[in-house]
Amino acid sequence: MPTTHMNPGEQPVAKGWRMDPIPSRPAYKDEDGNIRIPIWLTKNGRHAADTEIVLLPSEAELLNERLTNAIGDPPSNLQALHHAQVIARGHGVTVVSKLPHST
Repeated sequence: MPTTHMNPGEQPVAKGWRMDPIPSRPAYKDEDGNIRIPIWLTKNGRHAADTEIVLLPSEAELLNERLTNAIGDPPSNLQALHHAQVIARGHGVTVVSKLPHST
């Protein structure tokens, strides 16, 4: 079986298709109320296209919940805030009711 020689610090190139969020472009809601997530598409480590994942709000909520659950176990403060009663929501700000203190 052939072997490949890599330079120290060099990472192997993933084969096949890969999609990554574009760090400089945040997800946003379009005029139809859909959630759009800008992504880079690469094939075999080479950039193929910039595009967007388009999700219905219900799909975005499900993805958010699954990602949050995957990140935090046990539930994190972010999860607690996400499930708290929302009082007001604005661009980049969400105000929630005060969380009860545990005794």
